[in-house]
Amino acid sequence: MRKTTLLWASVCLLLSGAFRPLDAAPEREDEEDADRTGRPGFCLLEVEVGPCRANIKRYFYNHRSGCCEEFLYGGCWGNLNNFETEADCQRSWRPGFCFLEAKMGRCHLYFKRYFYNPRSGRCEEFVYGGCKGNLNNFETEADCQRSCGDPGASVLLSLHCVLRTDLWDAFVFPESDRNESGYFNLPSWCLTGADRGQCTANVTRFYFDSDAGTCRTFSYSGCGGNENNFVSERACLKACKKG
Repeated sequence: MRKTTLLWASVCLLLSGAFRPLDAAPEREDEEDADRTGRPGFCLLEVEVGPCRANIKRYFYNHRSGCCEEFLYGGCWGNLNNFETEADCQRSWRPGFCFLEAKMGRCHLYFKRYFYNPRSGRCEEFVYGGCKGNLNNFETEADCQRSCGDPGASVLLSLHCVLRTDLWDAFVFPESDRNESGYFNLPSWCLTGADRGQCTANVTRFYFDSDAGTCRTFSYSGCGGNENNFVSERACLKACKKG
């Protein structure tokens, strides 16, 4: 029985990709649909207790209820939909662009805009030059709060994992810049920086540099990291380079 449990857990681990190196974009039709909406890849993972027998209180995001819920974790393996606190769970489903720095851009116009500052946990004002910005850029403070604000804020929509496509339409960029950058079509993880991870290996991988609009190499440690991690430049471009 123990061997059967471990075998099944191994299969689940491979399917979930909890510790696998992150490589090419998903090929299956349902996962491609998820990419187009900007949904994080681990959003739809079911709760995974793991094969060990501890009873550790953890939280997972339930995509059916739209809430972070408690479960008992066995203590080993499992998948990425596993958080120590409810607050960690809620923060993790905030779209990746909410963690981008405010970016004035290369142009020299003067537009009052708002960006989400993850350090302060608030939407703050900044000056946008009119082109070459990023998605952490909102016309109003209310738009910023709806997309990136803290749970419980009066104007916050229930974002979490299921990033609604209408939110992408709230980002206001000049039409020429929107077409050139293609940012509206990017999955959220393409907007995160390279993350080396926690291990000690040195594996050459590729990540998408959203500022430059191209894929670059970085040294991956072999475990951890984020989803902006590809085994080849071709896979990186396929996932993140639009147009």
